Amino acid sequence: MRKRLYIIGGIVLLLVVIVTITALKSGPKGMDVEVMKTVRGDVSPTVTADGLITAKDTVNISSQVMGEITSIPFKEGDRVKKGDVLVQINPDTYQRDVASAKANLDAAMVAARQADVTYAQRKKDWDRAKDLFEQKIFSTSQRDDAKLAVDQARLSADSAKAMAQQANSNYQRAQDYLAKTTMRSPIDGVVTAVNAKVGETAMMGTMNIQGTVILTVSDLSQIITEVQVDEVDLPRLKLGQPAVVTVDALNGKKYDGTVIEIGASAQAAQSAASSTIRQFKVKVALTHPDAEIKPGITARVRLIADKRKDVLKAPIGAIRSEEKDGQQVFYVFVADKGKALKKAITVGLSDDTSTEITSGLKEGDEVITGPYSLLRTMHEGDRVKAKLVKEGDQAKAAAGGAKVAVD
Repeated sequence: MRKRLYIIGGIVLLLVVIVTITALKSGPKGMDVEVMKTVRGDVSPTVTADGLITAKDTVNISSQVMGEITSIPFKEGDRVKKGDVLVQINPDTYQRDVASAKANLDAAMVAARQADVTYAQRKKDWDRAKDLFEQKIFSTSQRDDAKLAVDQARLSADSAKAMAQQANSNYQRAQDYLAKTTMRSPIDGVVTAVNAKVGETAMMGTMNIQGTVILTVSDLSQIITEVQVDEVDLPRLKLGQPAVVTVDALNGKKYDGTVIEIGASAQAAQSAASSTIRQFKVKVALTHPDAEIKPGITARVRLIADKRKDVLKAPIGAIRSEEKDGQQVFYVFVADKGKALKKAITVGLSDDTSTEITSGLKEGDEVITGPYSLLRTMHEGDRVKAKLVKEGDQAKAAAGGAKVAVD
């Protein structure tokens, strides 16, 4: 009897063990989550934009007269000095115009001197006529004729003088046109474009039509890039702000830069799809350009808005926010003993991957960074199985939540 009781008791105990193990295995296992440890380091918010490399001072050499191009002494890439002859247009027609205008001026000057002599003579005749009239030798008619003659002579002299001035203006204009057949460099620089050939006809510009741009001279001693920055980033910009310019055409070569100009007014975005977005033109000067960089190539510009050194930071993808009592508050989930622990935090600056933590966490805390699909529905106390993500994978961990989400 006692043996039977032992057997029954053993069977019952075995069933209890089996049920307990089964219950434990069927219980909640915990969600697989990725965590990263909070560390100390630098946080550098940036503004990024694309632009074109160009010289700060670029001059398009256009013709102000029409004629055949007879000489272009320099080719693309040549260095020139201020005053060097860049383009010569056939001057023959303009030389003849100068000679003709000079002849007309000489004739007009002779006519003006002759009119002055005639006027001086008529003044003497008028003075004599007045004396003779007072002596009752001249009649009233004779006196009036003398007055009319002097008035006509004065008008003729004034007219001749005006004609001489007009002839002089025509002569100066002809000389100006002749001088413009020789185009000189206004700056020291490099010929960066040649758009015409010897023998072609240069067309002068008008109010509605642009003249022929024969060549371009650029001062490559100061290289800049022009970018368009969205209006929301304007408060983060200031003159003298450091920047990093990356040129993909040179295998991603990087150049240090400085903001030298910020547009005074917003402009419509260049993309038709973003016509409602307003942007500001920003010019960044490269601090140490080299011979490899050329005007016209594209560049990516990263403007460093601010920088905090040696601060406690957490991955930006881990930061959550919610509204509480009308205020936006921030928090993170920390993996603690297999459970998700919600911690309120205060934040500072943020860059592309990290956010400065000013309170609420300590160095080494394991904050949950993802997966984003689980993080957005997570609650305090949820069971979790943490997988530590290396700091080098921080950008990947932040990809799911590059912006702070509002629950």
